[in-house]
Amino acid sequence: MKDDTFSLRRQVEKWFGSAQAISIHVSRVPGTIGPVSGYRCVRVSQPSRALEIVFFRHGDKSWRVYPPPIARPTFNTLARAA
Repeated sequence: MKDDTFSLRRQVEKWFGSAQAISIHVSRVPGTIGPVSGYRCVRVSQPSRALEIVFFRHGDKSWRVYPPPIARPTFNTLARAA
């Protein structure tokens, strides 16, 4: 089965459904959230309600509703040759 997380369109269909919406608006959010710069705000307006979800772009180029993990510093130890 193909992984549809790489398509923002498929993620929008997954979360909002494929029913006809009156209006779908995708926008870049100005600025950044920490080290994250690739994210989009999707607003869907339907007769009964308006919904909004922020999608984040991950390092593997997939779109998800949660931000990618923050790269944290690590310690590396080098083994000494005996």
